[in-house]
Amino acid sequence: MNTLTSVSKIFDLSNNYNLRFHEVSSKLLAEYSLSLKRLEHKTLNMDESDIILSDLLTHFRKFRFILSSSPLPFSAHSELINDRDVNRLSRQCQLMYQDLSEDIDNVLKKYASLRTSPEKPVLDFLWGNFKDKISTGLVIKTASDLSAIETTLKRTFLRENFFSVVTPSKLKKDFFFDRLIILGPTYWYPDYLFNCPRSPIIEVISYDWQLYREPRMEYFTSSQSKISTLLQGCSINIKNPSRPDSLELIEVSDQIIDFKKIEKGLAERSALTTPECVSAKLVGLTDAKGIFFEDHSIRNIWTISLQSQESVSKCSVNELETDSYLLIRTGTGRDYIQTKADEFLGNRAEKIRHRHSVWKKRLRIYTAKYPLERICRKLRNYGGTRANEINLRNWASNDNIKPREYNDFLAIMKLVKLEEHAEKLWKEAEDLFRAHHRAGVVIRNLLIQEIIKSNLGKLELEQKMTFRLPDSNDATFTAYKIEYISQNVFQVEPHQVRALIDFNHLGGQ
Repeated sequence: MNTLTSVSKIFDLSNNYNLRFHEVSSKLLAEYSLSLKRLEHKTLNMDESDIILSDLLTHFRKFRFILSSSPLPFSAHSELINDRDVNRLSRQCQLMYQDLSEDIDNVLKKYASLRTSPEKPVLDFLWGNFKDKISTGLVIKTASDLSAIETTLKRTFLRENFFSVVTPSKLKKDFFFDRLIILGPTYWYPDYLFNCPRSPIIEVISYDWQLYREPRMEYFTSSQSKISTLLQGCSINIKNPSRPDSLELIEVSDQIIDFKKIEKGLAERSALTTPECVSAKLVGLTDAKGIFFEDHSIRNIWTISLQSQESVSKCSVNELETDSYLLIRTGTGRDYIQTKADEFLGNRAEKIRHRHSVWKKRLRIYTAKYPLERICRKLRNYGGTRANEINLRNWASNDNIKPREYNDFLAIMKLVKLEEHAEKLWKEAEDLFRAHHRAGVVIRNLLIQEIIKSNLGKLELEQKMTFRLPDSNDATFTAYKIEYISQNVFQVEPHQVRALIDFNHLGGQ
């Protein structure tokens, strides 16, 4: 189907489609969610930087989100939450906060019951209401195990395999269904699922205790004409026959980690700085992970985009977006680009890197000791033409090999008292730059080959995927969904930069 045909079909659908809301029930999950909400409410005015309490709430929230976003039986997710960690954190928090002891115990008991419960409200609802063999796309927010969901659907609907698990990004392309079933509240999903429909029938299934919110009906991009509104084009039907009048509604966020609290705790831990510290920004990732990147404009962060024609690209920390996936080296203790570059440099690599690190370290000592503008003026006096604060941060960073122009490099050499070695160090820096560039091209091409062969729909749902490079036994890259990008700048030790942080263990053991 070509683009013009697709747009025409979307326009036709948007002027005449049915949006139906259904509610499923689980008394046990509703009680767990309500008890967690009450516990969260009681902690609002407490120490927001208490990482142990934050860790416990994060585990409980994650469990609630996983159960409410999956069609599988509740017990199928028992291994996704570390039960030992939950019990350890619960005991610690009950000892630290006596007033919360009963509330924590209440949540913990319901959590334990859910972990072993065979209850499957969503799957039972699908089986009871959608056995008509219509081509159906099942849209889910996330899946810890996509294969398990697909296997369960095939086993449940033995007669016809008419269910396809689809991702929101796939519905931006030329995919249409006779019916779409969206699992979870509308605020979990992008607006285009509702204002650019890919089906004449959209069924939204959520739990009766989840907050209902109408989807926003807007416009075609850069157009002034409406495609649909709640009163024109879209027929809405809400079915909630079994909801008790006293049921308390809860908004379940799809962002499990409270990154603001994490930032506050990290800021207090990094209050003391050393001359070696660098300015960095925190990036929050799926799976309760995070990472620091130096705050500069160098494009040296690998990302995957499901929307762009160029699947793998490089950007700076200030160009990252939350709808992309961060590629992080996970399979070897050494930077693979550096390893590859050293292969190209041969037996000169060790000495070149040592001499390169000497002037970098001296420059960072200056930037830690004196105001950046003062150093820039000094560099300009020494003949530097591009000396400004942004470039100075880049030049001092280990992520940057050298300035673009020799006169800026010479000015740095004069500043750090290495002028007599400037020409030799410049030549070595150029060799190092070329080796890194060559290594980057090789690795990018290998990654693209692996990514093309992979199921990126699985990445979108599971929000994490590991890619193994074919020419290495231990070089792997893991893609993590970006959930949060801090606007605050932290002072961190160089070894903390690009090191994966596990937010589940910030509170200690």
